[in-house]
Amino acid sequence: MKLAPKIIILLLAATFGVMSLYSFYQINRAAKSFNTDAEANHILLLSNSLGFLSKSLWELDKDISIRGMKPLFEAGTIRKIQMYDADGNFFSGIDIKKSAENKVEIVEQDSSTTDKSVNLKYLLSQKKPFDLTPSKMISVMINKSDIYHELVGSLWWKETEFSESKFLGYVILDFSTEYIANRLWEQKITFILFTIGLSFSIIILCYIFLEAQVISPIRKLVEASLDIASGKFSRVQLGKGNDELDKLSKNFNYMVDKIEHSLNLIRGLSEASQVIVKSRSIKESVEIYERYLISLADAIKIEVWLNVENEALDDFKSVIRLSDSLEKSRHEPILEKILSSKEVALESSNANLANESTNYNVIIVPLLNSKNIFMGAVECYYNKSLHRLDEEKSRVIKSLSTSFVTAIENEWHILREKNRANLERDIELASAVQDSIISKNIPVSSLYKYSTFFKTASQCGGDWFGVYQIAEGKILVLFGDVTGHGTPAALITAVTRGASDMLMQCVQMGAVQANSDLPAKVLKSLNECILDTGRQTYLMTMVATLIDFKSQKIYSSSAGHTPPAIISFKGSKHEVKYIYPATGARLGFAKETTYESKEFDFQPGQQIVFYTDGIIEGESPSNREYGLKNFKKSMETHAYQDPEEFVKNVTDDAYSYFAGVPQKDDIALLVIRFLDDHNN
Repeated sequence: MKLAPKIIILLLAATFGVMSLYSFYQINRAAKSFNTDAEANHILLLSNSLGFLSKSLWELDKDISIRGMKPLFEAGTIRKIQMYDADGNFFSGIDIKKSAENKVEIVEQDSSTTDKSVNLKYLLSQKKPFDLTPSKMISVMINKSDIYHELVGSLWWKETEFSESKFLGYVILDFSTEYIANRLWEQKITFILFTIGLSFSIIILCYIFLEAQVISPIRKLVEASLDIASGKFSRVQLGKGNDELDKLSKNFNYMVDKIEHSLNLIRGLSEASQVIVKSRSIKESVEIYERYLISLADAIKIEVWLNVENEALDDFKSVIRLSDSLEKSRHEPILEKILSSKEVALESSNANLANESTNYNVIIVPLLNSKNIFMGAVECYYNKSLHRLDEEKSRVIKSLSTSFVTAIENEWHILREKNRANLERDIELASAVQDSIISKNIPVSSLYKYSTFFKTASQCGGDWFGVYQIAEGKILVLFGDVTGHGTPAALITAVTRGASDMLMQCVQMGAVQANSDLPAKVLKSLNECILDTGRQTYLMTMVATLIDFKSQKIYSSSAGHTPPAIISFKGSKHEVKYIYPATGARLGFAKETTYESKEFDFQPGQQIVFYTDGIIEGESPSNREYGLKNFKKSMETHAYQDPEEFVKNVTDDAYSYFAGVPQKDDIALLVIRFLDDHNN
């Protein structure tokens, strides 16, 4: 639908709606006013006759009552008057009837032509107490229909001023408000005709004005916009006024000029983007980027700074200027400013990123990849006359910078691919080294049986354990977990293995006593070693446990590691419970950390289970952790099995729970069963 019919329909609906609401309000208001006046007038008529009618009922003189009723019919609205005594029995009344010639005739009622009694309960509900003001002895108007109403007056008689009043009966006055309905209908017709006439007058006048002042100019703008869509840059003829449509026409013509200019600029940017992206090296892309910035954005020269890591990083160390390899820390004030907003910034002072004195204003452009991660920055040098970067120059710089970022990413990708093959070989070597670090040659003894399990989350892991024979009938178990996994964690485990081997040599040589304090001393020494190596970036949890088979004692100390589990057997019953060694800070967290050892008893036939948190923190497809409860239940199920079968079935239960979800962390287990002579 075109605009003109829409405006006509809208004006018609609005005008007719408003006028209809106004008419409805006025008619309802008049109806309420007329009805209120009618009620007041008839109450006044009846109240003036109450005294006369009460006297007639007191004297039981019907003629007096008829004489008192007849003057009321002069109002022309009274239909019927009836009087009843206090018991509801008919006394007298007057009614009007229309003859065949449509003449009104007043007819006296008697007991033969009307009911001798009326609903006494109804009359009692309308009864009013005696009052010196007659109108207060009349009920409110009772609506019998839309145009017929009724008033009930209470008849009282009082002989003298000092005598008591006596209730005699009721008078019922029926009247019509048909004349009010007729007047309201006349007003409705008048309002409707007035509303229709006024609505159409307003619509015609408004349409004539809108056609000349709004619709016609808009039609011209539509035609001009269609010309632009077809490639023809038409302008709209400007009016002589200064209203909104004249301003719109001026803005439209300005927009056409800008579109034409922008299309030419887009062609240039498209050409520049293709050439920059196709460049064969960063040096070549910088040269092309600079040439187009000078051409399209009026720059004088540029300087490119890139992350020294040749990688997109927000947490980079420094940037290097490609023209002369000058390196600057990320904490340069201008860099901090650009990193906080990641927006193009105009530096009006004589200081640029390199803190060199210049005679230019410098625009610093952050180079951000598609993930909004910082890759470097570009300094665009402009004359001192440039105090503000306009929107067009900003768009040109951002568009060229996007293509420049793509070219840089392509070059860095090629460099990464070249290094990836070497890196994979290094990871394979690191994995092989770590495999040799894990203590697979656990000392064989008639005092115990053992079984192990170890699986990394990546090629290199951070879990490590070692079992050392430190004296006859004594072994030391070290079971640890580096925070995280991968190559850095594997390197920490290598350092831990080397330090542990040296400590065990000292114990075997007698330099350190193999007593109950040994686990705490080992953790303290390893803490200092890992602190120097990991520099508080990589931490390690560990439990160190000395098992003395002669005294049947366990001495254990923990650096924040998961608690070992002891499985006991009593006849056909078995029990799994976790033991909690004295716990200190994780290894590598703080210097001069001290640890304590805690003593536990064991019996032949029991077994101890060491594990890392990788198994209990593994998740099912519904993202629910395996947890200590499920792990304990699995150990209880397989408690009677040989250590090798026990480890196999416990890990099978865990991986069944994981249901194919990749493990997030390394998993390691060590089970040692204590033997007695019978087991041997």
